[in-house]
Amino acid sequence: MPESSFFAFLGRVQAEKKSPPLLLLYGFNEFLGEQVIAEVGRAFGQERSEFNFKRYYFDGEEEIGWEEILDEANSSSFFISAQKVITVVIRDEKKISLNPAAKKAFAAYLQRPNSHATLIVYVSLDLSRDDYKQLKRDKLSRLRENLDSPHTVSIDLDRTSEGEIRNFIKSYMKERKIAISSDAVARIQEIMADDFVSIIHQLPKLESAAAKTLTIGSEEVDELITGISSHSIWDLTEAVEREDAAAYLDILKYLFINGVKPSFIIGTLISYYHKIYTAKFLLRHRFSTADIGKVLQQPSFILNKFIALVKKFPDAKIQAVLNLIYRLDYESKTSGEESARISLQNFVFQVKFLK
Repeated sequence: MPESSFFAFLGRVQAEKKSPPLLLLYGFNEFLGEQVIAEVGRAFGQERSEFNFKRYYFDGEEEIGWEEILDEANSSSFFISAQKVITVVIRDEKKISLNPAAKKAFAAYLQRPNSHATLIVYVSLDLSRDDYKQLKRDKLSRLRENLDSPHTVSIDLDRTSEGEIRNFIKSYMKERKIAISSDAVARIQEIMADDFVSIIHQLPKLESAAAKTLTIGSEEVDELITGISSHSIWDLTEAVEREDAAAYLDILKYLFINGVKPSFIIGTLISYYHKIYTAKFLLRHRFSTADIGKVLQQPSFILNKFIALVKKFPDAKIQAVLNLIYRLDYESKTSGEESARISLQNFVFQVKFLK
């Protein structure tokens, strides 16, 4: 059975403008299945109707079986009005296993599938990542064997690389004439971490927010994805500089309550102090305030305040702070989220005692 990844299949459908007779979609990132189905629909090139686009749900209460669905796929013809895209969504884990009659029906159909129909078998289950791994080894493996044929394409929705996701974000925005900076894409990846691929869900929200300016920078990404204004992060770092532990802890508590993960806050602190380090370097090389703002993508409303901070920040201290925050980043990735929360709370005191 030919196997494909999510992005590879999208590219194939867009290039060929057609879909194979049978698609099997599965993976923990099952929301990507709807993207595949939508792309197949675009390749189909017809107005959606109750006849052309059928969807059935196997959730334990269905009144139709595989035999009837395969009969319907066979009924499609070369007339445009009689061609079909049939999607079967499996929502009950028990329905992944095919009974003898279904196996026999699939074996007969796959010997000579109808070229005027696309049948999509879409496994969409509410499972944890670990449970899905076990399911993939057992029941999904057997389902793939049952549907194996030269006419079947199996799409593992979890086979996505970071590079493919970055390119997809850029091409999505480019198609809509929106300029998204490389820093913004990197910031998205930093915020989403291991769940980077789920940003595909939020691209319409980013698109809508950029409707007027047609640009997206890293500052906009912070607020749009986390729902937390960059002012909150600025207040946090400002509290560190004032060595105001009480204010720092209050802001940190606010961020935690609002669901901001420690990894995001740590990443933001690294970005912030790295900007100070870079700005000091640029100042020594006689860059203007405006040019530094452009290089670091600092918004105008905080630029002068930021440069004033940079000028009074001792060289030795910025290096020491960066060492602290990099160590904090390493510990957070090796010790878990709760440990990272405690380390963030201690960070302000560590900075305060720097010589």
